[in-house]
Amino acid sequence: MADSGDYEVGYGRPPKSSRFRKGKSGNPGGRRKRRGPIKIDPLRILDEVFSVQRGGQTRQMSAKEIELRRIVKRAVQDKHFPSIVHLLALFDKHACTEQPQTSGVVTLPTNSMPHRMASLILEKFQLPPKDWKKRHLAWGRKQYAATMTDREREYEAAGILP
Repeated sequence: MADSGDYEVGYGRPPKSSRFRKGKSGNPGGRRKRRGPIKIDPLRILDEVFSVQRGGQTRQMSAKEIELRRIVKRAVQDKHFPSIVHLLALFDKHACTEQPQTSGVVTLPTNSMPHRMASLILEKFQLPPKDWKKRHLAWGRKQYAATMTDREREYEAAGILP
């Protein structure tokens, strides 16, 4: 059955007269609307207060505090290494660790070591002098030689320790 000319009407080929109706869209449902990024305020969520039971008493704690307590528990009780590392990183980030106080006296492993070289080793490895190894001393000599001042070169040439 031909409507006009050589156009054949059949499956998937409606008659030309009824193909496009006036006022009717070709895609009534339209393209699905895109969904944008989900807007979440993580700080607000972490500041949210929850009721927690500890030792038979109900306390109010923020999500931050609950998570930190969970990390500390895993690190201390379970000896979970990633939790320990995370905790130490947090302590370091927020300056919660104390530097050990010394009397200010450092006994050098050899008498021919400049004090600045010893201080470089102490800053890098934070070891007491009795635990210094050959690799620590080699690293210190290398750093000291690379950062020597003119005055230190003069002292070294004269055989004087600065």
